[in-house]
Amino acid sequence: MITQLVKSVARGIACSVIVGTGFVITPSNAGELQLPSLGDSTSAIVSQQQEHELGRAWLQVLRSRVSTLPDPEIKSYTESLIYRLLAASEVRDPRLEIIMMDTPQFNAFAVPGGIIGVNGGLFLYANTEQQFASVLAHELAHLSQRHYARNVEEAKRSSLPTAAALIGSIILAATTGSDVGIAALSSTIAGAQARQLSFSRQFEKEADRVGIQTMINAGMDPRAMPEMFEQLMQSARFSGGSMPEFLRTHPVTENRVADSRARAEQYPAKPYKDSLTYHLMRARMQVHYAASTENSVRRFEAELESGRTANKDVTRYGLAYAQLRNAQPLQAEKTLAPLLKQDPENSHFIYLQSQILLARQQPEQAKALIEKSLKIYPGDLSLSISLANTYELQKEYQKAVIELEALTRKRPNDPDIWYDLAEVQGKARNTLGVHMARAEYFFLTGNMDDALQHLEYAKKLAGSNYALVSRIDSRMEEVRAYKEKMKF
Repeated sequence: MITQLVKSVARGIACSVIVGTGFVITPSNAGELQLPSLGDSTSAIVSQQQEHELGRAWLQVLRSRVSTLPDPEIKSYTESLIYRLLAASEVRDPRLEIIMMDTPQFNAFAVPGGIIGVNGGLFLYANTEQQFASVLAHELAHLSQRHYARNVEEAKRSSLPTAAALIGSIILAATTGSDVGIAALSSTIAGAQARQLSFSRQFEKEADRVGIQTMINAGMDPRAMPEMFEQLMQSARFSGGSMPEFLRTHPVTENRVADSRARAEQYPAKPYKDSLTYHLMRARMQVHYAASTENSVRRFEAELESGRTANKDVTRYGLAYAQLRNAQPLQAEKTLAPLLKQDPENSHFIYLQSQILLARQQPEQAKALIEKSLKIYPGDLSLSISLANTYELQKEYQKAVIELEALTRKRPNDPDIWYDLAEVQGKARNTLGVHMARAEYFFLTGNMDDALQHLEYAKKLAGSNYALVSRIDSRMEEVRAYKEKMKF
């Protein structure tokens, strides 16, 4: 069973393996990380379905351990860009799950089964959208080339003890890069380290090559990938011993940079234009991770007044957002006004204005603005959530419930929406609805026992409603079957 394997592998690790932010797998707590059994531990073939199941189970555990970014604008932008790259990639299984990690560290990772993790800090380090996309293209390449499954196959050819041992290293290091994962495994398998480290470096180069082709196919700048590598290496040189997490998990050498640059140079140079949206989202993250909101306000004010800014609209947007976060909604509205005037249908400006109006306790104006905008952008995640917030502020809880329930149908695997729905159901005094929503939230965050408990509560409240009881029974059977299959 992989849970036992994780324990045995962890005992041999000399140092902690960091997963995301605030989640460290060490010999003392590795046993708590329960993951699925994938059947015969001697099997050398990891099917795509097995990868899918492994990835989903791992994601549920990760969600229960780390802080994620609930910002609907950041999630929407990142998901949109990843799916644009996905369409241009070699990934055969389009079933992706994307998780935004709330940490200013630079990192992104891919996990077997289509899990893509992106740290909020990626926005801080990537100066351009092209650079940001190059990191995501690289991670998609790890998935398309099925590097984790190929590691398992290589383990059998190399006569390593079991294929499951290699999967164990994947579990431990999915977010920390293949080199670290293989190094962890090698501490328990004498003599395998050199061979496996060499193999994983080969995968990194292959991911660079395939990622560059994905960039070309998506109409993006292939030179952004070596630019990003060089920028990270330079950052590491002047960091006083500290380096971006990405460099620890995806080791970058001068040769690797040279290889990626030589490959990118094979394509004609031409100008590539970033989207305004990327730079607006980058400004949001700069405010989010600033030492204080006051510092953000002063910084953007200084840039706007001095004119030393690459894009005045982005700086103005950043200032308005910083002012809102600094409890200055009136000033934020004045700052944002010129942007809304010049581009009244920009969904990002509209969303920020709606949040400003809610902060100013003007829900009617916010609702009118959002409802008008949803006719232009039907189903927009940010605007839909803002509309639910508006209903909640007006104590129209049932309308908020309807809006959030519609979102759960579009995004059934988004725990943030299920959490919000449970909160609003509570305010609407719908106890049955609270338990149903919490059950889904706990299921998505890997807490099967709490999910089943809330379904039990819901079943009792359903009383003689046969149709509802049947639906709850069916869901309970699904959760129990999943729990047994994944061996939680």
